[in-house]
Amino acid sequence: MSSPIEGIKKEMDSMKGHIDSIKSDVQETIGSVKDTVTEAKDTFKGWKKKDEIGVIHKEGNAFVVRENGEQIGEITFMPDGENTWLLNHTYVSPDYRGGDIARRMLDRVVEAARAEGKKIVPVCSYALVQFKRNAEYGDVWQKK
Repeated sequence: MSSPIEGIKKEMDSMKGHIDSIKSDVQETIGSVKDTVTEAKDTFKGWKKKDEIGVIHKEGNAFVVRENGEQIGEITFMPDGENTWLLNHTYVSPDYRGGDIARRMLDRVVEAARAEGKKIVPVCSYALVQFKRNAEYGDVWQKK
């Protein structure tokens, strides 16, 4: 007949086996999580914040933003007499909205108008709202 101590030893050995199995499962899970985190970090390294996207270029009567060769935004204007531009259109691709692309393009138009001694009539609804909200555009705003 086995003694109570031998029974306890057998039970403890069985528990030790379960604990070792759980430890092994935890270590595998930790390794998997580490691999997933590393993959996620590598993926996000190439991503840019919305306010870092694209370089603005002047193309004719427009300023455009391209990302990976694709045009993702534009702001257009047309001459209205010798000293005035009608700012008539602003567009940002839906995937890139919510950042500051439109505002950066507007700022570039305003900088160009200042440099060329032009006034701007903001016909585009986006531009008009920004001109109304921001006194910094007052020096180039041609109110009609």
